[in-house]
Amino acid sequence: MSKDITRRNGRRANRREVRKTVLLVTNGEKTERLYLEELKRRTAPNDVAVTLGRPIPGDPMTLMRKLEYQHATSAFDEVWIVVDHDGEDRSEFLAECLRRSRPAKRRGKGTMFYGVVSLPCFEVWLIAHYEQVGNFQDQNEAQQRYRQLTGLTSKEQKSLPGSFPWEEIGSACERSRLKGVAEPEVNTQGPNPSTTMPHLVRSLGLV
Repeated sequence: MSKDITRRNGRRANRREVRKTVLLVTNGEKTERLYLEELKRRTAPNDVAVTLGRPIPGDPMTLMRKLEYQHATSAFDEVWIVVDHDGEDRSEFLAECLRRSRPAKRRGKGTMFYGVVSLPCFEVWLIAHYEQVGNFQDQNEAQQRYRQLTGLTSKEQKSLPGSFPWEEIGSACERSRLKGVAEPEVNTQGPNPSTTMPHLVRSLGLV
């Protein structure tokens, strides 16, 4: 890979060549934000430039309406928006991601939008770093299992433990849905339990 050689203070410095630029956005103000911060840090050595946007509270469609006011999305090759299912159909949100991506597809350039939906909640993805996910009936059941695995209390459950197994991110891609169930395609809402987070970590070059 070619490198751009620059001079700073009379010294030569190597600057990596960026293959693509990515904006990460979520409406989760704690757990998702903490996880995405670490993804950004781990992507730093790769040829992907990642920006983590400020959380945009509210339901996914509210997030989409506010997105352009808070972030200049046209400056990025990809925009990944991480939300929970929370017992609500997210088809409208995913359709909006596809709609905004269509001009980019037609021109062969521009910004691609990807909606990441976790069912029943983001904890399914976190649990998959520890073990094969089970058949969680609802968000409370998934969060309870996450607390059991991490030792976090109810007040701490929106945090990530210091011992979080980041090295298991590749295995999490396979364990984040029931055995025998196909991985949901990008910009789709999979079955319960499942998540489309594997598409994001692959796009960042982390798997």
